[in-house]
Order: sequence, then structure tokens, then C-alpha cells
Amino acid sequence: MLEACAKGSVSSSELRIAAGYASRTGTFRQRLDRLLQNELLELTIPDRPRSRSQRYRLTAKGRAALILSAKDETS
Repeated sequence: MLEACAKGSVSSSELRIAAGYASRTGTFRQRLDRLLQNELLELTIPDRPRSRSQRYRLTAKGRAALILSAKDETS
């Protein structure tokens, strides 16, 4: 899901598809919540978390994790 946000903010449905889920399952929601709690992703409209215009983007910590992951894959 972090890779899906690498080029910019994405919607929940785009994240769901990137993670390989056909529908919005409880497992998907748990994974998304974990990324938000660990501050790897952030809401683009934090005041309105349930907004239909809500999107998700990488934080600086998320970008760093993505870079580390890419380096680990090349090693």
C-alpha cells in the first residue's frame, strides 16, 4: 500500500486494489489503520476522516520505510 502512495495521494479504493482486495474487508481496514497509527500514511483531510473526498498520502516516515524496503529488495 505504501508503494501505491509513492507518486501522490490515493483514494481508499485505489489502496484496496493495490493491496489485492476485491472489496473493503475488515483485514484491509486493519492494515490501513495500522499504517495510519504507525504514521506511515496520513489523511489528506484529517478534520473529516469519513469524507468521500478523503485520500491517503505517505508521510516522511512512510517515504523512508519505502526507500529502506527498496534497498532491502536489491540486496
